[in-house]
Amino acid sequence: MDAEDHKVEAVFKEDRRFIVPLYQRKYQWAEHRLLPFWEDVQAKAAEVLVDESRFEHYMGALIIAPVDIGSQISKTPVVQVVDGQQRLTTFQLFLVALREVARRHDFADFIDHINGYLFNNRKSKDTDPLTRFKLTPTPSDRELFHDLMDLNYGAVVSKYRMLFWGATVPKNTQFPAFRAYFLFIKWIEEFLLNGPSDAVPPEEDENVEAQLEDEQDDAELTSARLEALLHAVLDRLKLVVISLGENDDAQVIFETLNSKGEPLLAMDLVRNNIFHRAEKQGAQVEELYRKLWDPLDDSWWREPAPNARPTRPRIDHFLAHTLAAETGGKISMRELYAEYRTFAVPKGRPRFDDVEDELRLLEHYAPLYETLEGRRSDDPALVWFGRKMASWQTTTVYPVAMQLGADGVTQQTRAAVTRLLYSYIVRRALCDLTTKNLNNVFQGLAARFHEKGATLETFRSFFEGRDGASIRFPGDRELQSGILSKNAYSISPQSRLVDILWELEKASRSNLAEKPERPTGLWVEHVLPQTWTDDWPFPGGEYFSRFSDFPEAIARKAAANSLGNLTLITSGLNISAGNRSFAEKRAKFAEHTGLFLNKWFVGREEWAEAQINERGEHLASLAVKIWPALDVI
Repeated sequence: MDAEDHKVEAVFKEDRRFIVPLYQRKYQWAEHRLLPFWEDVQAKAAEVLVDESRFEHYMGALIIAPVDIGSQISKTPVVQVVDGQQRLTTFQLFLVALREVARRHDFADFIDHINGYLFNNRKSKDTDPLTRFKLTPTPSDRELFHDLMDLNYGAVVSKYRMLFWGATVPKNTQFPAFRAYFLFIKWIEEFLLNGPSDAVPPEEDENVEAQLEDEQDDAELTSARLEALLHAVLDRLKLVVISLGENDDAQVIFETLNSKGEPLLAMDLVRNNIFHRAEKQGAQVEELYRKLWDPLDDSWWREPAPNARPTRPRIDHFLAHTLAAETGGKISMRELYAEYRTFAVPKGRPRFDDVEDELRLLEHYAPLYETLEGRRSDDPALVWFGRKMASWQTTTVYPVAMQLGADGVTQQTRAAVTRLLYSYIVRRALCDLTTKNLNNVFQGLAARFHEKGATLETFRSFFEGRDGASIRFPGDRELQSGILSKNAYSISPQSRLVDILWELEKASRSNLAEKPERPTGLWVEHVLPQTWTDDWPFPGGEYFSRFSDFPEAIARKAAANSLGNLTLITSGLNISAGNRSFAEKRAKFAEHTGLFLNKWFVGREEWAEAQINERGEHLASLAVKIWPALDVI
């Protein structure tokens, strides 16, 4: 048995036929496996785009057994895939999806290049016509898989129309390989359109192709992003290839490697590394473990972090945030163990005099992370900030928040900076400014805090003079304009919009009003419905359908989704209110809700564009106080 690591390019570059044995299960990878795969590829592609590469990323093992021992001249070598056929098939499906996207954008060179990793060059003694394919899957997948290799997307869809439900391939399809191909095309198109993103990839029913048609074509940028994806897959990802010998029992090795033992987390590897070095230093290992590590072995730490991506246990995210806070650097979750080794022993020289100091560092940051995650309530500012970030599902800011927990940072500074961080996130959302760059913004801020100290002055100086759309801190005038003109209903997930409206609800209360906690089950309601009827007349008496192209209908659609037309109600009231007339809705609001946001409608006889704009201006005047500008605090 021989084990070596190889780039994916090396695995597929040579003419070699991989055959999946009959007894192997068919292809089964669904979203819970495809999404991490895509996140790994996208992360490496992002590195390619900025010409950065720190660590190679391993995608698992591939165990192969030669079918014909010894080389045969003029015949393509054949190997049996003992283990790893699911990831091997996934790589092939991704490459064929990448080829399809290249075809759509008329990049002929990409198509020819990718084909070299999908097909073998037939040799004179090859008698099986399937030898031309690099991979021969199980018989149940074979026809579909080879059609994907041979046909373009339109031809495949025509032949396999029965696999669709409407315009999508359902999750319960009998051919997961086809759904993987379908999703990869969607995700690749989204990447070409918007570049790398930490957000969840588009749902399968989102028409990314239509979006692409609406965008001005930038062939150079598209080509660079496509090439980055191909380079990421072939050159930045590795497989450990285990080649069995003639006397190796393939089934015994397969069963051993696929036993049901729990896989090691990155933090498990870190722990083993730390205490291995502690033993070499002659430290009291058991005492160190009991005092400083045992709290991290609680089951809470191994639960998936609820609002973070990629989906990993809390303890892995905690370690990544700790390294980012301590170094101000960009930390890759996918190479977390390598990141920690580089941090703890840079260039072969230990950063800490002894391992206890290293563990004390983790002991310092652990309560800060627990507070942000709602497990502890030691610091009011971090408790509040953690709750807000849970509503916004934003954890890339955690390293900055954890830097604010340093011993020299005052409670006043923590409260001021966390409020401005929250304001920054909300203002950008209401101004419809991109959220795709926030991870880089917060990493840059963490680097500045690391260099200059976590102070209010450092925070302000970081944003001053930065006017670009991807980073700027919107001022009051831009915020007010965004509230009046932007599509607030597009802010997603809806928990973010509920949080915005609840803050406006609290600001709408009088000083003498009760101050109850936010109830559960609140929904965002359009007062003027998106699907209005003739119960909602236009000024002037004419009626315009929402599906028409009249300027009045276009203006109403914009007004209906602006913040001035949105309010909060309970789910039950949402169902009963529906698309009723304004008079009926107003009566429902008066009878069933005590929210101050809804008191606005009492006494008003009509609700149309002018009234929406009036309420929008009122909410904008509240917003500039709730979410302060950069220089206010």
